[in-house]
Amino acid sequence: MDEEALGFDDFSVEMQDFTVEKQGKFDRIWKATEGGSLHQHPLIHGGTVFFGSLNHCVYAMDAVTGLERWRFRTNGMILSSSPVYHEGMIYIGSYDHCLYALEASTGRLVWKFEARDRIFSTPYVGAGGAVYFGSADHMVYSLDAMTGGLNWKFRTSDKVTATPTEHEGKVYFGSFDQNFYCVGARDGRLVWKFPTNGEIHLLNPVTVHDGAVFFGSFDNNLYALESDTGKEIWRLRMGQYGNYMSPILHEGMLYQSSRDNTLHAITLQGEEVWRIARGELICIPLIQDGRIYVGCEDYNMYCLDMKGKELWKFPTQGMTYKKPVVAGGRLYFTSWDCNLYAMDLKTGSLLWKFRTEGSPAYFPPPNENFTLRVKVKGGELDEKAGRKKKYDTGEKDEEGGGGFYKSRITYGGSSKYREKGGYGSGGEDDF
Repeated sequence: MDEEALGFDDFSVEMQDFTVEKQGKFDRIWKATEGGSLHQHPLIHGGTVFFGSLNHCVYAMDAVTGLERWRFRTNGMILSSSPVYHEGMIYIGSYDHCLYALEASTGRLVWKFEARDRIFSTPYVGAGGAVYFGSADHMVYSLDAMTGGLNWKFRTSDKVTATPTEHEGKVYFGSFDQNFYCVGARDGRLVWKFPTNGEIHLLNPVTVHDGAVFFGSFDNNLYALESDTGKEIWRLRMGQYGNYMSPILHEGMLYQSSRDNTLHAITLQGEEVWRIARGELICIPLIQDGRIYVGCEDYNMYCLDMKGKELWKFPTQGMTYKKPVVAGGRLYFTSWDCNLYAMDLKTGSLLWKFRTEGSPAYFPPPNENFTLRVKVKGGELDEKAGRKKKYDTGEKDEEGGGGFYKSRITYGGSSKYREKGGYGSGGEDDF
């Protein structure tokens, strides 16, 4: 195949003319303002669509008609902590520091657990009936999914926004302290940790397959580690603005979006097969029946074939950042424009949409923490002024549409780069 067909176009060459410097920690998610915007992976169960909003509410909608069944109001924004279903209950976290367990059929509060800081992390329910989540209080928590009782908590050295993932008796997660952790699912004791050189954000569950665990870091690498030992198998460098997700595994191939607006297809051995680039940040893909569905900060939802060729796109009025879901021949996804969309899977036509209360919130530009230096002969040049200058990559914000320590449980009703890796056995438990 020619390079153009695979997506290796001028983008690859142009990036060689720049150097990127990260300025401080990634903090975009803590600067969002309140509003009706949606930043969620919607959940489909029993003919109902569940999702949360920055207007503090959890919604349940009829998946066919789009009519509201119930809503539950928390005391803080729900930003990225997406709903998870387990045995009749919906679990979701809020910026009010609480993880909520709601009755799926009615929205009635069953219990809530209060951490010490905001919850961005999507919860994960393991095989043993524990629900795991991370918090900005530096902790990962394990709770009894039925009662909300604390099983254990594990302290890292910085915020945890990643979704913890349980696999074969171990729980895997990353932290803003730049380490990737493996702890015991039963007792929360450290098994191993692996250091990277950037925050580990991870908007989706960690990918564990055939003795390997795969994840991305803000040090621009995608990593493959031995799941039992933490020993590095390989790393693949991609982009210059960091990686914020775990790859999606489909039929022996990994699909990874990097924050330089590129979607990559990678073998399990760390070899890139193809890539596609867009003008804005490409988000977490869904792969279904030979098609790739992926949102983008250019306000579009895309349908691609398995080689990355665009089949159709659907425009919205806001970034379509989170992974869509499929059920009953329909594609469901959320947008920063305050709408949940239901589309015909084959044609890409709109079936219905539901708008939340509130206007689009403000969200900073994706790369505001990075500085771009343009390489030219003799220095770094400001094209217009003709003098050396330090460039900031923050673009004019068009995403938001303008304006734009105590824990307790409460019960209630109503470009390959490979090198040998390392891992450590230090760590800290906090019970």
